[in-house]
Amino acid sequence: MKVLLSVFLFAHIVFAKGGYLFVESNFDPNQRWTKFSSNDELNVKNLIQHLAKSSSGKNLLLKAKKKASKQGLTLLDVIKPGEGSLTDTTLIRRFSPRSPEHIAYETKSVVYVNKSLNQYDAILDLAHELTHFVYRREFNPYRNDFSLSEFIKNTIEGTGGEVQAFVRECQVLKELFPAKYNDRYNCGKILDPKTGKLSYELAVKRFYQVGTFEDSFKRLLVKEGILSDFPELNSDEVSFVSSAYGIPYPVAAYKEYKAVMSKVCSNDKKRIAYLSQTKGDRAPASTFMKSYHEKCKHFE
Repeated sequence: MKVLLSVFLFAHIVFAKGGYLFVESNFDPNQRWTKFSSNDELNVKNLIQHLAKSSSGKNLLLKAKKKASKQGLTLLDVIKPGEGSLTDTTLIRRFSPRSPEHIAYETKSVVYVNKSLNQYDAILDLAHELTHFVYRREFNPYRNDFSLSEFIKNTIEGTGGEVQAFVRECQVLKELFPAKYNDRYNCGKILDPKTGKLSYELAVKRFYQVGTFEDSFKRLLVKEGILSDFPELNSDEVSFVSSAYGIPYPVAAYKEYKAVMSKVCSNDKKRIAYLSQTKGDRAPASTFMKSYHEKCKHFE
């Protein structure tokens, strides 16, 4: 997950409607998905069409289409080729220089699929990223109670988090390519030996395997006073690495939180300046200043 923050001063199936035409193609798992045609939209349609052959994928696409339509968008507006596979969420904060105390928030997300992947891996990545797009809870880091512990937990095990996205990816793999299921190392590792079904709990444990990062990361959590919030954290070999940071997900989420809060505090500092200008000699409200200093004392 990659989160961006911006400040603006005042300011009966997936293909049935909205121009989604079936694409004539034979699935070639080894072909780069962006080489299917010279047209990016056709390439995305090709992925969508094959993902929809999975019952889990079809359900996911329908939910994604519905969410996109609420924003006046289509799936083709939401899904794009990119340098890596990720769901890029931008939180936009709008206020007027004349009344900076009144703020409106808006989030927008774009799903990127790594343009270098073959069709097989691109379909699985699309299922993974659409799970983030559909289910991830909207969050507001400007809230006073937006905490590091909450952010790490939601990133990994929360609704629409990495665990849910990976489990959905494995479901799609099992439905579309059952012969390849055992080749996907981590999918096989989250099967419950008693039921033979994918286990969310086993997936959570594997996401908290941080290997050689354990000691240094635990020291950071002790410093923050939240080590006890993460009993699953262990030194077993890393199973999942964040593509955005190249490190285990809990550590990546920690770094992401720090980056987000640094931007939040920078934006709030600008807002204080506008409040001071518009209020004349009167200082910004003491409650706002107090919350700013408590939240941003480590980021000033």
